[in-house]
Order: sequence, then C-alpha cells, then structure tokens
Amino acid sequence: MANYIIAGGSGFIGKHIQSMLLAVGHDVYVLTRKKTNESVNKNLTYVQWNPAESYIDSNFQCKDAFIINLAGAGVAEKRWSQARKKLILESRTQSLETLWNACASKQIHCLHITSASAIGFYGNGLQHFKEDDKGDQSYLSQTCQAWERAIEKFAELNITFAIVRVGIVLGTEAGALKEFIKPMKWRIAGIPGSGKQIYSWIHIQDVARIFVYLTENKIQGIYNAAADKPCSIKEIFNTLKKHYPILIEAHAPDWILKIILGEMAIEVLKSTSVDNSKIKQIGFTFLHTNLETCLNDLLKKS
Repeated sequence: MANYIIAGGSGFIGKHIQSMLLAVGHDVYVLTRKKTNESVNKNLTYVQWNPAESYIDSNFQCKDAFIINLAGAGVAEKRWSQARKKLILESRTQSLETLWNACASKQIHCLHITSASAIGFYGNGLQHFKEDDKGDQSYLSQTCQAWERAIEKFAELNITFAIVRVGIVLGTEAGALKEFIKPMKWRIAGIPGSGKQIYSWIHIQDVARIFVYLTENKIQGIYNAAADKPCSIKEIFNTLKKHYPILIEAHAPDWILKIILGEMAIEVLKSTSVDNSKIKQIGFTFLHTNLETCLNDLLKKS
C-alpha cells in the first residue's frame, strides 16, 4: 500500500479519487484549508494548508508519497471579475509552488506528481486538438498555460510529473450536468446558446481513474482526459430527455448569457473537441465511451 497526498481532495473529482484509493487500502492525506481532524476512515487524514501563504502544517511529514494536485478556485462558480480571475490563476500556481517548496525542503518525499489542467488550454476550435497543439490568448488558455508551467518546475527536483487536461466532467454531484438537470426536473430544458457547441466530456469515474493510473504507474507527459466522441450540447439534452419528460425546450440566446455570466459566457458558448488517443496508447481503458450509456449509468445512481 502507498501514501497518496491529494491537494484539492475535498472537491468533485477529489472525493472520487479518495474513494478509489481508500477502497484498496492506501493511506490518503487530503490537504485542506479547513481545521478538521474528523475522518470516518482510519486511512484518511486531513492536513491543513494555505497555498496563499505557502503553508503546510509543519507537523506533517510524509515519505515515499504520490501527489495528486487538483487545487484551484472553481472556474464556473462566480462571474469573472478582475479579482476573481486573479484568484483563479493564483490559486492554481500558488498550490503548486507550495507543494514544490514542501518537496524541496524534504517535508514531503515525492515519488511522482500528477496535476490537473483543463482542455480550456486549447481555446475555441473543432480541429480535434492533440496534446502537442498550442494554446491561444484567451483568459482560460493563458491560465492553463501558467498552471502547466508551474508543474514543470518539479523536474528541477528530479520528480516525474504528468499533466491531465480535463474535459467537461459529467457527474450528478457537481459540474455542468448538475446544472443541466436542475430545470429538467421541472420539465424544462434550458439549452445554452444554439446547442451546437461541441463539448469534450468524460464520466467522473473515468477522470478519477486517469489520475490514479498515471500516478501509480509514474507516467510522465501531458494527457487529454475526455471520452472518445465529443458531442454537442443539444445531443446531451436529447439524451437527457429519455430520463426527464420535457414540456418546454428553451434556448438561452448568446446575448442573454453574456449579460448573466459576463466574460465566462465564452466558455459556455465555445466548442472544444479533443483527441484521447495518447492516453489509450499507454494502456488506459475508458469504461464510459458512449454518451447514452454514460448518462444512463450516472442517472441510475442519482
């Protein structure tokens, strides 16, 4: 059994990774800003940290640890004011700087680190992006580029690292799917924009498995985390209709979304199609490659 440190381990993806690791008996240390020692599992420990102050509890020492980094302020939680955009960026780079300092000082002896990024790296486009494609000048792409530069610094410590560019994660606890379903329970389908935007999606179970797979095998490189076939938002809603009978279907025009969401509307309205062949070539097998079976699986559990 191994030691796993999860930064951002209390979030949507982090909780699924926790469950996977604990189920097979690994020791899991979750870095958290909250002061808590409460744990229902003897293999789960909460460790206080504050990346803005480059702080990790000095009483915490960990040898031979794998690190999974998911830390960062939520991109879709609030409108993108200048202060919010600054927080989104700095919460990501400061988290990695704090982990780097802990490794450099030998507080943590790290065997490998796998860090999140996002397919927002690629910007807007339908050309089926691969990992060696370049980012653009959009805010989210620039944020992802800075995020990835921060992880590359671990090479100075001879620590191997992997970067996961995460697609649109589908799960019922959080994220886009949860927001899509809310009005459908009232028999209303609220489709953002034209519905023709292409989303590169992934089942929450598969994205958690990708982080664990890359980490435990100490695999290096950058990998897209998305299912085989990107689809339009309209396709997602058409599939959801099989679970939620709809009386009203309404499209929210682009201009309304821009008023409501501000600059963040760009991310709702854009298309990003990514290729996942690279991670399959290193032996990872997706459990959920079809949108309909993915949603069937998620909604039967909700």
